[in-house]
Amino acid sequence: MKTILVPTDFSDGSKSAVNTAIEIAKKGNTQIHFLHVLSTPVDWLKLNKSQEKNYPDTIKEIGIAKDKLNKLVKKANDAGVEAKEILNYNLGVSDLCDYIEQHNYDLVLIGSHGISDFSEVMLGSNAQRLLRNAKVPLLVLKAKNKSDYKKLLFASNFEEEAKNAFKKALDFAKLNQSDVHLLYVNVPYHFEDTSTTMARMKKFEKISDGLVKGKHIYNSHGEEKGILEFSEENNIDIISLTTHGKSGFMRMLAPSIAESLANHSGVPVLSINVKSK
Repeated sequence: MKTILVPTDFSDGSKSAVNTAIEIAKKGNTQIHFLHVLSTPVDWLKLNKSQEKNYPDTIKEIGIAKDKLNKLVKKANDAGVEAKEILNYNLGVSDLCDYIEQHNYDLVLIGSHGISDFSEVMLGSNAQRLLRNAKVPLLVLKAKNKSDYKKLLFASNFEEEAKNAFKKALDFAKLNQSDVHLLYVNVPYHFEDTSTTMARMKKFEKISDGLVKGKHIYNSHGEEKGILEFSEENNIDIISLTTHGKSGFMRMLAPSIAESLANHSGVPVLSINVKSK
């Protein structure tokens, strides 16, 4: 893992992402990029210095944002982590996904209440598009987050297309020295025999370098309900799941399950798109 992106609006909710990014970066000798997006009344990059003077309020906002970004960089540097600040203007969610992909980030960290325009507090369609379309692992944190992930739950259908996402989850687990638990939620409308599911799970276990400590099948009326209940019953520290560009999770089911888990889970959610590079 070389570079982590932390979009921030400097709110209290985004602090968990900043702190966790620093802790993860320390473990992996990783660089952090702190990104703040500022909405301006005009296309700021097209203005010359003389034209900028017509917008004193915006100049003031830019100064405040740069100062706050500098403080985040200093905080990371003081912890022994290399970091840089990025101030962007009028960057929408679609543009953000392109930006992430173009800059080859390995992980994006988001506080559950810390990306305002991007997430609408993780309840709006913007967050859903970001969770579905970002082609790098996206870690959604909680306000009271911890960076010690002893038990990582990987929930999936365990079909071939999910293996690349699983490898990325393993990278995260190795970095954080996490035990990995595999989970398949068996639902009435797509019931599978235990032997069928276990056969697929064993193929994933073989490529885990011994990190898999348990393979579990949980019966429930819905995938999200099953994941949440299993996590609570087994003291899971972080939930990782494979998402699809259109369907969200497990074949054609529950297109917004990643977003819903990010809202309702008491622990961080690591969403990995099957198209992740």
